[in-house]
Amino acid sequence: MKRKKISSSSDDSLDDLFKEIASETGGDVLDKIDSVNYFVDTGSLALNYICSGRFIDGGIPGGKLTEIYGPSSSAKSLFGNNILFGCQKMGGIPVLLDCENSANKEFIMKASHCDLNKVLRYTPQSLEEVFSKMYSVIEKIRKKDSERPIVIVYDSIGVSPSARELREVDLPENYDKATYKRIVGGNEQPGERAKICSRELRKLNTVMEKSGATVIILNQTREKIGIMFGNPETTAGGGNALPFYASCRIRPQTQRKIEKKITAKKNKILGVNIKLKNVKNKTHKPFVESEGVQLLFDKGINPLSGLLTCLLEAERLEAKGAGNFIIKSEYLGDDKEDNKFKASLEKNEMPLDVVLNHPLLINASSREQAETYFAPYMDAINFEISGDVVEIESSEDDDDLIDAELV
Repeated sequence: MKRKKISSSSDDSLDDLFKEIASETGGDVLDKIDSVNYFVDTGSLALNYICSGRFIDGGIPGGKLTEIYGPSSSAKSLFGNNILFGCQKMGGIPVLLDCENSANKEFIMKASHCDLNKVLRYTPQSLEEVFSKMYSVIEKIRKKDSERPIVIVYDSIGVSPSARELREVDLPENYDKATYKRIVGGNEQPGERAKICSRELRKLNTVMEKSGATVIILNQTREKIGIMFGNPETTAGGGNALPFYASCRIRPQTQRKIEKKITAKKNKILGVNIKLKNVKNKTHKPFVESEGVQLLFDKGINPLSGLLTCLLEAERLEAKGAGNFIIKSEYLGDDKEDNKFKASLEKNEMPLDVVLNHPLLINASSREQAETYFAPYMDAINFEISGDVVEIESSEDDDDLIDAELV
């Protein structure tokens, strides 16, 4: 049979055909969907960019699963708390699953500026209970409010045992096999916790899609035993399922401690200097990183820290050597002459006055919008490392920092 020639000139009718088929079959054309409905501010403009490719209007992708993983003392909980604050600024409902039972309300208020009366906190004990609590809380919130953003921070998956493991706590000191079977129900199975996470994350993905809820899972890294070559690093919880289902994965690493000299032999740790890398991203390009993100335990995040290299990577600035930079014309606003400034690539921090004078650099529509954004963080922005305040190189197993996380 002779093949009928199809005309390519009727683009409008073809568009209508696609829309009609999509409507009749319960679908949509790809052009009509938004990959992310909203973003949750992290308090760090550098981290916002790393996650979303945006600055003041970016952050953690909403309605998606994000994993923040790293060694102890790499500020995972601090970032989680600041994301809760970002949810509050949107008028959303932040939820903290404090499975480590280590939340310190005074510390959270200082380091993230959260309104403590507007954060829901739960302490589920087992992995199964964690996910069950997520589902029930999301359902309850959506029955009362169908629009507000929901942001859940799970701190952390590495500490949550399975329900079977938890039942072992009820064993008497001297037990026999019959007692073990009666109380616990069975022996540990290979990959038990990983299988639970794989099963629950499949369900969570559907729940997030329907509800628009955002979930951030904090995870710790461990070193595999007996690894001689390659990267020995692995995560403590979730197995391979969490990296698979996560839309965004952020890897923080403490580079330096910020200390104040108390005596000749003793320093007080004031904060940390963090390197951030995006190792997976379905919203923005992966493997974007920044250094010098500053977190102060009693002042919070400096949102300008780590920002300089992000603006260079986004091609909004040009480096002209010796600490000289030029703002590209499309980000200058009304003042086309004020296009040069000085900054330190080593420090990797943008001058506040430059950002306020050129708010388009960070996607702010006006100076007033930028000033409103920076207002909660001014103590951290104005903090200077000078005199008796110094930065000290840090190792990932630094005991001082582990203790400082609990301050």
